[in-house]
Amino acid sequence: MTRDKSVTACARALARVVFDVRVGGVALFAVAALHCEPADEAPPPGTAAAGTSVPGAPPPGAPPMPTAPPPGVTLGPTGPPPGYSPSVAAGIDAGSPVVSYASGEYAIGVDPDTYDDTDRSALTDFRAALDPYGSWADDPAYGMVWTPSPDAAGAGFAPYVSSGHWAYDDDWVWVSDYPWGWAPFHYGRWVLVAGRVWSWIPGRSYRGAWVTWAVDDAYAYLGWAPLAPEFVWVGGVATARHDASAPQFVFCPRAAVFAPEARSKVVVGAAAVAIAARMHLYVAVAVGGRAASGPSPARFGYAAGQVPRPAGAGGAGVERAEQFARRSTTDAGAPTGGPHP
Repeated sequence: MTRDKSVTACARALARVVFDVRVGGVALFAVAALHCEPADEAPPPGTAAAGTSVPGAPPPGAPPMPTAPPPGVTLGPTGPPPGYSPSVAAGIDAGSPVVSYASGEYAIGVDPDTYDDTDRSALTDFRAALDPYGSWADDPAYGMVWTPSPDAAGAGFAPYVSSGHWAYDDDWVWVSDYPWGWAPFHYGRWVLVAGRVWSWIPGRSYRGAWVTWAVDDAYAYLGWAPLAPEFVWVGGVATARHDASAPQFVFCPRAAVFAPEARSKVVVGAAAVAIAARMHLYVAVAVGGRAASGPSPARFGYAAGQVPRPAGAGGAGVERAEQFARRSTTDAGAPTGGPHP
């Protein structure tokens, strides 16, 4: 991808909205005054472990991080950012026919053994894994959705924040600590139903994490938000939809992006408002027809040996999710009642 092409893609992702939505004590933000620049330009910052530049704390002079929204912050969702596109926000080059997922083993959309995201098996394949931990409902705005129960998700649940952490395997991978987390964090989309309850729209294509990314110019913070849905299920049929809500971002200092528990490291309150004002969407540059959706850990000063891979029980969940992406190995990933034609 050339510089001009990257800038054009970024221009389509401009947004000029700021708001704070508090869900269960976690502050979620829309990125403010986003601006454009190719994501792979400028040298990376100093090594994260060395603590140079920004050592993982809010910038000097930032206000403390209260547990309540600061004065003057509008609560509740607004309209979508002008020009927002889920595929652009995810860092996918619209002109590239092949996009690999986290393991890098095969390319979705090319291998006939993989599923389209709108394959109707998404409505049935995850039932056995998710039914014990939540309930299904036909939401008037988002169609068929699954909502984890409070007992299964815990208080103040937020996707890609609660009970899990980031790892990296050719792209960012969310490693969930939930026994059910292998499915809805690697398939489908999360949405705020009625602006207050996180629910999941089934999808059948795998990704290490279905999120969009934001960074600041110094790569001092990493921001992420659940990627907006491109379709909903109405009467068992995938129906195109443009989500009316803006992405709900959280921000984490670069020294803590691989912390074992992400929730304890995200910045909240007034300090998060200050960070949001200088963040912009990350737009990846495709190389050889492929693009990782998120920025390289090297941009935050991490050497290769400092970057964790999926491991342990959570890593086994990631492996299960990857296995579930192929028709030939779906049955090995979780019981579904048989392969799909």
